Amino acid sequence: MDVYEAVRSRRAVRGFTGREVPRETLERVLSAAAWAPSGSNLQPWHVYVLTGGPLAELKKRAGERLAVGDLWDRAEYEMYPPALKSPYRERRAAFGAQRYGSLGIPPGDVEARQRAASANWDAFGAPAALFCYIDRTMGLPQWSDAGMYLQTVMLLLRAEGLHSRTQMAWAKFHRTVAGCGRRTRLAARSVLRSRSVPAACNPRLQDSP
Repeated sequence: MDVYEAVRSRRAVRGFTGREVPRETLERVLSAAAWAPSGSNLQPWHVYVLTGGPLAELKKRAGERLAVGDLWDRAEYEMYPPALKSPYRERRAAFGAQRYGSLGIPPGDVEARQRAASANWDAFGAPAALFCYIDRTMGLPQWSDAGMYLQTVMLLLRAEGLHSRTQMAWAKFHRTVAGCGRRTRLAARSVLRSRSVPAACNPRLQDSP
């Protein structure tokens, strides 16, 4: 698969088969992604990959929080500007209408939309997930670097015949995810599989026993 095909075929997949992604594949992708550009070679990303038992436990804990109506964790950054202007406001509205319309959910059915959104915290059924953190002292240029890294990971995954999607949703449960220290922020997370893949940086793989 060439770069053009990888770019055109990349999709934000919301339904994965659950088939395991070989560890060697993940290591190969993350090793190559380490060549992604960053200003002054800071490489400001920190990446953790979960599969097997550890990922199942994380999904379980997130599901338990959802089941009891636990409030989201305090936001560490704005996901979107509080007042989107045109044309961004219309693009977001069109996306919502298309996304939920494809599920047969009418615009005013907030409860049904929330139920559909809960699939985020099951990683849409993916068997592997990559969490990308960035140091709290980093600025906007370094967030851009992290974004380039994630894009690199996703395109490499396509070269492996895999699909992925990035998620900001896990930042809402960042206390549940935890584990990267007090001086990092959960920037994004990516899920992987034969219809999914990860997105972030320094390979630290954790498998079930």
